[in-house]
Amino acid sequence: MEFLLALQFLTKIPVTVRGGVDEKKLARSMAFFSLVGLLLGSCAAALHALTLLVFAPPVGSLVALAFLVIITGNLHGDGLMDTADGLFSGKPRERMLEIMRDSRVGSHGVMAGVLVVLAKFVLLGQMPAAMQGVALILATALGRWSQVYGAACYPYARPAGGTGGFTVHVGIREMFYNSLTVLILTVSLIRLPGLILLIAVPAGTALLEWYMARRIGGITGDTLGAASECVEVLTLAVLAVIFTKF
Repeated sequence: MEFLLALQFLTKIPVTVRGGVDEKKLARSMAFFSLVGLLLGSCAAALHALTLLVFAPPVGSLVALAFLVIITGNLHGDGLMDTADGLFSGKPRERMLEIMRDSRVGSHGVMAGVLVVLAKFVLLGQMPAAMQGVALILATALGRWSQVYGAACYPYARPAGGTGGFTVHVGIREMFYNSLTVLILTVSLIRLPGLILLIAVPAGTALLEWYMARRIGGITGDTLGAASECVEVLTLAVLAVIFTKF
């Protein structure tokens, strides 16, 4: 049930979850976020491979990235844009949170969204075509891992509560399952060079989450989405180096 709940929360896949769902169950479902990322990345990688049977690698990258946006309902991209609008507004903390809650997207958000998608496309293009599918799998899994890290390490920033308020119940259990998932996945797919990824990405995640939490006094659903998008870019950047230098 918890895996299905995570799948329902993170994607637009029509999943039916029986029984009542409360904040604690939502929090427990985060134990499977990286596993859902693995599933999404695997589907994107398969679609990428099929596209390469007909088109050049850039088309495969475009199709795979578009698939991830559609299947997730742009959930994390929306969080990224809202976070950029708030953090770069130059306003006090309370006003930042108000801006992030606003459904309208400003110039900072649009630019952040464009740059992140462009960065993913370009970085995938820097890798051998045969390794781009592996990169998609690792990036989506580590991106979801970063959400669990932020939820487990920082308090929820909105005193009055909100859609991400359930994250206060996230802790060691959820971090353990997600960390184990990405550890096994990384070592299985790229073996020893994976140690570079497993050092660089958590370090970058910790720095990014600390910066956002410091600015607004904690985390929100938007900042977790923003972290996921940024960590995907970081993962692809590290992999681009690994696949071309090692």
